[in-house]
Amino acid sequence: MPFPPSRSALRLLGATLIGLACLGNAAAQTPTIADEITVATLTPQEKDRLLGDLFKDLNKDDDDQEAHVWDNGGDRGVMVKVTYNFSNSGMTEHSLKAHVCRDLKFIVTAGGKSQDLSRRTCSQNSGKWDVQGKDPAPVVYPPFLSDVTIARLNAQEQASLLKAAVRTLKDEEDGKSRQWSNKGLGNAVPLAVRLTPSGTDAKPGSYSRTCRDLTMVLDGKSGKQELTRRSCENRYGGLDIEPDYVDE
Repeated sequence: MPFPPSRSALRLLGATLIGLACLGNAAAQTPTIADEITVATLTPQEKDRLLGDLFKDLNKDDDDQEAHVWDNGGDRGVMVKVTYNFSNSGMTEHSLKAHVCRDLKFIVTAGGKSQDLSRRTCSQNSGKWDVQGKDPAPVVYPPFLSDVTIARLNAQEQASLLKAAVRTLKDEEDGKSRQWSNKGLGNAVPLAVRLTPSGTDAKPGSYSRTCRDLTMVLDGKSGKQELTRRSCENRYGGLDIEPDYVDE
């Protein structure tokens, strides 16, 4: 069962889709193919425009079509021309995810000089291509509840608190808390936990799957502890805090 999207989540999802469609991210987190150009210097705006056009054409054009010709308009007195086309498209798989790869012929000319930046390029989990800057490494969290330090949870407590966390993430609105206690779970030391979801947003590279922040405030004999982690669902509605979750 997918998480109920809040109004703010829908706005964020819309912004995410627009961003992927236009690819107007001004400064990619990692270098792009435009940053490898040495025969000319493109402004950040020119790089964005070049990468945006390349992104749209990579997604929609067939192999071996007439080459695309892009230029910067020579606004600063230096005409930069980029000619590119695609071939040999195919599917590949890594990390249990399918990706499209294409041979990109990419030639830059400026001031009587030319530069060949051709390579094979593949799509990424975010929906971008690696020529636009590679996706950041995924965040790796420790096993759920392994970072609880103010109490020693027995197996019954762990199973019950995990169930409460899953139900909180799936059922509660952002900012609305759910209470949990270990009463009757075989531990004489009382423990109370307040679970609160927030930050509902679309999973990067996905139009329907959801991620949320889960904040747990634990109150026990040894004091209080606050833990926050981001949790995402897979295509079947499972959450990555669940033991049988399979990453895709």
